[in-house]
Amino acid sequence: MKTLGIIGGGQLGRMICFYAQMMGLRTVVFTDQKDSPASFVTNHTIVGDYLDKTALKKFCDVINFATFEFENIPVETADFVAQNSQLYPNVETLKITQNRILEKNFLNENQIKTAEYKVINNFDDLEKGLSIFKKAILKTAIMGYDGKGQFVLEDINLAKTVYENVKNYPLILEKFCKFEDEVSVIVARSKSGEIKAYEPLTNIHKNGILERSFYPSKLSLPQKIKTQKTATKIAEKLDLIGIMAVEFFVMDNKILVNELAPRPHNSGHFSMNASITSQFEQLIRAIMGYALGETRFHSQGQMINLIGDDVNNIEKYQNNPRAKIHLYGKGEAKEGRKMGHVNILK
Repeated sequence: MKTLGIIGGGQLGRMICFYAQMMGLRTVVFTDQKDSPASFVTNHTIVGDYLDKTALKKFCDVINFATFEFENIPVETADFVAQNSQLYPNVETLKITQNRILEKNFLNENQIKTAEYKVINNFDDLEKGLSIFKKAILKTAIMGYDGKGQFVLEDINLAKTVYENVKNYPLILEKFCKFEDEVSVIVARSKSGEIKAYEPLTNIHKNGILERSFYPSKLSLPQKIKTQKTATKIAEKLDLIGIMAVEFFVMDNKILVNELAPRPHNSGHFSMNASITSQFEQLIRAIMGYALGETRFHSQGQMINLIGDDVNNIEKYQNNPRAKIHLYGKGEAKEGRKMGHVNILK
């Protein structure tokens, strides 16, 4: 029996554990938090700082290969695990996708369209960029997720205030996109180079956090094909082994890549109950070198995130025979905290 190491103990790590064990693997979770969601369902948990090489060596000594459930781990952590075990996806993919500047540069260098952007090194850069874009989003290039580290700017006075608060981070300014739809595609690539992309889902956000994902998406057939082909191209260019979410903006018949996430993704949760192969099983297949699973959706419907106090209304889903409930084992419902999700099938 082989052992899969998972860096990170959140809900994605928890769900990776479920599917890994279902497929005959042991799991070991490395996390910096006690009583993490994944710790309740894994064979073993190692709690330590992500830069603690003694703890990381213990982790590497008891696993055959590893993956990560979030991309904001230190690159030094990924390098150490890759040198002492096998890490999927690779370190270079992590470096690119955890930094918005490197990510946008990578995409544009490979002729993949994104929103217009400028790297911000000082306030003069910000002022010039805002004068060109008129309306833009200033983002921290690192450590941003669920709307954190993002500021919509139109006014130079507000820009001054925001800049003072974030000037110690690497920054990127993106032209504001008035998009019609936001969609995401989950794509997997295995050790053999086999690639499969799921059909896109339409995403609805609230306060910067994904609230719902719908299948089928609102895209036309040519648009669907284009998103899947683009996601496939990205997986090839990154030499991905594992799974990745590619988020797109759809506007004026243009399709722009917004973000990449080299791991299972919130918008892919619908696959757990509505696809032949869930995104988590697909990740295990890719890492193990198995043939990738069929990605076809057999049901329509939606994924609803249970954020904060939403979890207190769980009864309405418990009484819905078409609802599939997934709770994450988190002790306290805080504002903006993902407590679970529900897949409702039509």
